[in-house]
Amino acid sequence: MAIAQPQATPSETLSGRIYNFLEYPATTPAKLFQALIYLLIIVSIAITVVEFWNQSLYNRHAVLFQYADYLILGVFTAEYVAKLAAAPKRLRFLVRPMSIVDFLAIAPALVSLALPLVANTTQLRILRFLRLLRAARTLRVLRLLRIEFFGKFLRYNNTVLQAITPILVLCALLKAGVWVLEWLGFWFSDVNLGELFAIIGFALGIILAQKVAATYDKFLQVEEEVVRLTATLYALADIVERVQPGKADPVIRQWAAAFQAALHNPKADMLDMQEANRKLHNLLAECESGPAELAMKYASLMESVGHLLYKKNQRTPRPYDSLLQQATVTYLIMLVSFIPGWTGMLSVIVAAYVLYGMYNLTQDLDSILGGEFRLISINTAALQRFAAAKDAEEGPVISAAGQ
Repeated sequence: MAIAQPQATPSETLSGRIYNFLEYPATTPAKLFQALIYLLIIVSIAITVVEFWNQSLYNRHAVLFQYADYLILGVFTAEYVAKLAAAPKRLRFLVRPMSIVDFLAIAPALVSLALPLVANTTQLRILRFLRLLRAARTLRVLRLLRIEFFGKFLRYNNTVLQAITPILVLCALLKAGVWVLEWLGFWFSDVNLGELFAIIGFALGIILAQKVAATYDKFLQVEEEVVRLTATLYALADIVERVQPGKADPVIRQWAAAFQAALHNPKADMLDMQEANRKLHNLLAECESGPAELAMKYASLMESVGHLLYKKNQRTPRPYDSLLQQATVTYLIMLVSFIPGWTGMLSVIVAAYVLYGMYNLTQDLDSILGGEFRLISINTAALQRFAAAKDAEEGPVISAAGQ
């Protein structure tokens, strides 16, 4: 999930320069300081891991580890306070997601330092709470979300993950229910089908990958054809405007609008373009005495239209597509039913994400105009601008072509 950052603040004042230095590192010193912060995060996590999983090593060097942790805490606290003091709008700064992450990186450690001053640390509950606070230092790893890679990697909106979240949640809930039945002894146990399911999953993955490749190739062909068609329209507008000024814009723009409507209509074909094609042909015939350059461009345009409208309606055969979906869902149900415990839970989540995600991706690629999940769609922005151009507002179409 990408982290939305506010815009940099004006840097004329000292507070503005400090805030931009810490929050928007653009200079070499600022970037080096950010690199130091990331290094300290890794060191802090490493200290926590040693403390909880290698107690003997931690006890031998306890003083060194404690001083290092205090130093890291001091740097993080000073950075947070400096950003808060320099922020142009402190309240907005405090409620930002990344500011909350920064606060969580220091708050548990500060509480663990202050707690012995107000409570009797000999009590068992207080000791357990202190240990929990020390473990909470691992929250500092969340600060790595500031790195651009993690922002892209964890993006959720408008992704395949968002589209398949319902099936992921459903599979996890079903597996949780089966897990309870396994624990109570009312379900299959010791079913050794791991190798069989691995082979089936691998085969499904190959089949789905082939469909992804085929639909993506079709997607690219259609997008390239749209670009070629749009370029042809601009060329026609240029030529016609030179021969008969003022006639190119209304006729060619209306043709582009008619084609745009046909492209987005699942049931439209060449017959729906007859009237627009006739008007365009008549305009071009007025501009040349016999078939020449305009006739060739018109033929090229009709070829592109026919290819695009055919490809738009050419989908994966329904029986094949239904078989893929049914096989994928059946495989997920089998994983839920026959792979026990944590292994089953992880297997069904990974399989649902990879296999059902690939299936949904092919659905959108196959439709070329977004499909059911609107994940991927061909880029028709240039064609839309051409069709929407108006004499009064944007000038003739030729003006856009000449820019």
